[in-house]
Amino acid sequence: MSVSKEISQLIQRVMLALLIIGCAEVSAQPEDAKAVTIILGEQGPDGCELLGKVKGSSKESETEEDNTPYTDRLIKARNNLRSEAQKLGGNNVHIIYSNNTGKYDIPGVDKEIIFIGNVYRCE
Repeated sequence: MSVSKEISQLIQRVMLALLIIGCAEVSAQPEDAKAVTIILGEQGPDGCELLGKVKGSSKESETEEDNTPYTDRLIKARNNLRSEAQKLGGNNVHIIYSNNTGKYDIPGVDKEIIFIGNVYRCE
């Protein structure tokens, strides 16, 4: 199999996973929750008020053993990040750090997923 064919299949799998995650997140959000946009990249949004820094984790506590599937842990971490942003009154989060070691089942490696970001209120 050629490298370009392998990359094409990988891209297709990633896009399918993102679609599934997006659908699951929409259905997991309470109806009265305000939308929070998650931004990746080098710069945060322009013309917005910085409200603070938040952390979203796939674990509720330090002692929690997590055998939850990867996709569910990813959604949990992102939903926790959004929830923390909403508590500050923000509607945008610019992710400045992510630790995604939880994707692979490697013995001795913590499967926690962490996102840290700056929260902004944009008009």
